[in-house]
Amino acid sequence: MAFNKRPQPNASHFFKIILPYSIEEKKLRIPKNFVKNFGCELSKAATLIDPNGRISEVRIRKNGKTIWFHHGWYDFIKYYSISAGYLVVFKYVKNSTFHVLIFDMTACEINYPSKSEESKNEEFVEKEEPYEDNECDLQDFLEEMGICIARKHRIVTTEQSKRAVKFVESLELKNPSFMVILQQSDINHHRVYVPVKFAKEFFCRDTKSIKILVSNENEKPHQINWIQKGGFVFTMVRIMKSKKLKEGDICIFELIRKNKFLLKLYVLKGK
Repeated sequence: MAFNKRPQPNASHFFKIILPYSIEEKKLRIPKNFVKNFGCELSKAATLIDPNGRISEVRIRKNGKTIWFHHGWYDFIKYYSISAGYLVVFKYVKNSTFHVLIFDMTACEINYPSKSEESKNEEFVEKEEPYEDNECDLQDFLEEMGICIARKHRIVTTEQSKRAVKFVESLELKNPSFMVILQQSDINHHRVYVPVKFAKEFFCRDTKSIKILVSNENEKPHQINWIQKGGFVFTMVRIMKSKKLKEGDICIFELIRKNKFLLKLYVLKGK
């Protein structure tokens, strides 16, 4: 066994049997009991170290008390040729660092690639750089966080995707929300398209108006007209002009009062 030292008092182990969906969804959920004991120590990125000393960086995604290994996890899966049915043992050390052991379908530990093999393997391994697959990465991240995004806003640049993720992480939203990345057509018509899924779940067809409270403003909520025009749309001329919204600005609307249709607007200005 690669772990030949006695566990330190602060160390903790857990194992995961790799199921098909953890490969398909490119993420792995960390057990609840481990999160309960050590979740507060985990930063936004974890370091996974195999018995040969090879280091893999994996991003950690948190949503309340649920924590996943996310971006970089699929790279880890591919590098070690891990399939459904494999078992991975994690030994937590400290500072979001884990030593890992991998067992295949024969219940035996795999032969880990050596340092000399690594350079050869890397040219055949397609790297999963964070946020490069912009549409899928951003959509997956938002779904994890319980945030909707309209189909027309899913095609974004790498920079927009990175900024959107950081913006969401900074807000710590607690209520149903949706995101809009403003396009020039939105600015020209002073309108915002609401994701169909969000509108159908939280807005009634009889709703004629909603209220929007702009973050960091002490004013009363803005009364916004609500229409259905090729989708769910509301116009917000006053807000767009007062906030000087432009193409590329990221808007997040949080439904803070469902019964009164009150949304809170957070804006991240484009560069």
